[in-house]
Amino acid sequence: MISSDDIKKNISKNITKYREKAGFSQRELAQQLGITPSRISNWEQGANCPTIDILFEVCKTLHVSINDIYGVYPDSEMMLSYSEQQHIQKYRSLDDHGRETVDIALERETIRVFELQKKEARIRELEHT
Repeated sequence: MISSDDIKKNISKNITKYREKAGFSQRELAQQLGITPSRISNWEQGANCPTIDILFEVCKTLHVSINDIYGVYPDSEMMLSYSEQQHIQKYRSLDDHGRETVDIALERETIRVFELQKKEARIRELEHT
């Protein structure tokens, strides 16, 4: 489960990301929303979060979904934390060799953890017999 702090980080990071992608300055977005630029700055710095009503207006103005702002995509039934999103961005910036290296390490670690979990489950099973 993702923490409320991670959600706040996602919202602040994504407001900045999509505002910049739309080509708006903080002042211009504030004008579009009828609020002060300092409120935009506070959101982007994570000092506070917009209310859900204003968040929907932000989405409408920036032409993104609420899922984009939250970093939640229901089709995948998965919510990415801020650090997971950073990992994905880093991975996407790698060349083929770098991606292959990460894929190999990830596969090895996945197998290692799976085997460890199997051993621990077997130990628990033997302890209860």
